[in-house]
Amino acid sequence: MNKKMGEILKKIRIEKKLTQSEFAHNVISESFYSKVERGKNELNAVDLLNLLQVNNINKEDFFAQLNSKSNNDLQRDLKVQLLNAYSLGDKEKINTLNKQIQNSDYHTNIKISSLLIEAVVNNRVEELTYKEKNQIKRSFFEADDWTRNITTLQLLCNSMVIFNLDELVLFMKNLEHAYEGKLDKYSFDVQRIIAAICINYFHNCYVYSDFKKADIGFKIIDHLAKIPDLGIYIIVTNFYRSFFNNDKENCKKITDFLNENDLEEITSRLP
Repeated sequence: MNKKMGEILKKIRIEKKLTQSEFAHNVISESFYSKVERGKNELNAVDLLNLLQVNNINKEDFFAQLNSKSNNDLQRDLKVQLLNAYSLGDKEKINTLNKQIQNSDYHTNIKISSLLIEAVVNNRVEELTYKEKNQIKRSFFEADDWTRNITTLQLLCNSMVIFNLDELVLFMKNLEHAYEGKLDKYSFDVQRIIAAICINYFHNCYVYSDFKKADIGFKIIDHLAKIPDLGIYIIVTNFYRSFFNNDKENCKKITDFLNENDLEEITSRLP
C-alpha cells in the first residue's frame, strides 16, 4: 500500500509540475516525502489529508484512485473518514463516526481525538468531563508534530478553553520555536489558524488578568504576512495590545472602526 500511495502522489506531483519540496509544502520534510514516493515511508492520516489540501487535490478522487489500485481498507478507515468529515465540517458524519470509533478497539489516543472533534463541532468542549479533558491535554503534550498539522492546530484553537494559562504558554512557546519568525512563509491556512490561536490566547490572558504573558503571542502574530485576508487578525491584535497597555482611546478607535464596518460580532467578544 505504501508503494502504491507513493506512486499516485508522484504521478499527481509531476502532473502539477511541482518539485518534491514544493509538493511537501512544509507539511512534512522533503526527505521524508521523497521516501513516501519510493514506498519507504508511510504517511499518517493527518499528514496525508493536509498534503491533499495544500496541493488542492480532491480527496474523493484520490481515494478512488487508491482504491482502484488495490483492495485496501484505507478509504474505509474510520480515522481517515473522521478527519475528512472534520475538514468538510460534516457534523452528522462526525457524530456517526465518533460513535463507531468509541465502540471500536482503536487505541485510546484515537478515541480521545475523535471525542475532541465531536465536542468541537457540537460546541460542547466545556461539557467534557474532568477525565476527558485531562486525556485530551495529554494527547496534545505527547504529540511531537502538532505544530505542523493543520488539523491539530485547528483542534487546539477550538479547545483552548480547557487549558489553563501556564499550559497555553507552553503551547505558544512551541509555536514560536516551530515557526522561528518565519510564519509569513507558510501557507495561508497555517497562518490563519495560528493567528486565531494567538487571538484566543490574548483572550485567555485577559481572563486570567496576566497581560505580560501576552508578549509571546505578539511575537508570533507580528510575523503574519501583511495581506488583506489576514488583516482582521492584525486589527484585533492591535486592540489587545492597546487594551493591555491601558490605551483606552485607541481601543475605542478600533472598536468604532469594527462596528462601522458591520463587525459587531467581533467587538462583542472583545474585553
